Amino acid sequence: MSAKEKKQKPEQIEDLENALDPRSEGSAASTPESENELRATVDRLQRLQAEFENYKKRALREASALEERVSDRIILDFLPLYDNLQRAFHSLSSNDDVETFVAGVEQIFAQFQQLLESKGVSKIEAVHQPFDPQLHEAMLGVPSSSVDKNAIIEEFMPGYLRDERVLRPSKVSVSQGPQLDEEEPE
Repeated sequence: MSAKEKKQKPEQIEDLENALDPRSEGSAASTPESENELRATVDRLQRLQAEFENYKKRALREASALEERVSDRIILDFLPLYDNLQRAFHSLSSNDDVETFVAGVEQIFAQFQQLLESKGVSKIEAVHQPFDPQLHEAMLGVPSSSVDKNAIIEEFMPGYLRDERVLRPSKVSVSQGPQLDEEEPE
């Protein structure tokens, strides 16, 4: 038996095989019936081990296939948006009507927003809200007397939730409160 095969076999199976091997030191004198029973047990354990390995491989293949189907479904949801953008750019290049192009892109934007809402995606409200590190990522701390300390002053990049889970935090600047003047020594 090779070293690789020994690594792959659980210790219990190896112990049973050693017990069957008349050359091994620990083997006790046994009857032919007990040896046959022991061999049957070893065979059954080896089959179970092989079945389990096959199950693990099959489960990985099925999980991979499921992941591909989910990705395909997402792509299918976005293809109509892509098609409409292609049509809009083709229309712009053929007749140079910028107003119609802008109106078409606005419709595509609305279609995109509906798609996100149907997937449970919503925008995180940020500006003038209290800073929440679970929802916001502070990019700057800015002294400000016009808003409370730790209130969000500006949003650099919007954040999004999906079914109350953060997909991406909002990147924001946060008020540090009014700037303190340097105190004069007394």
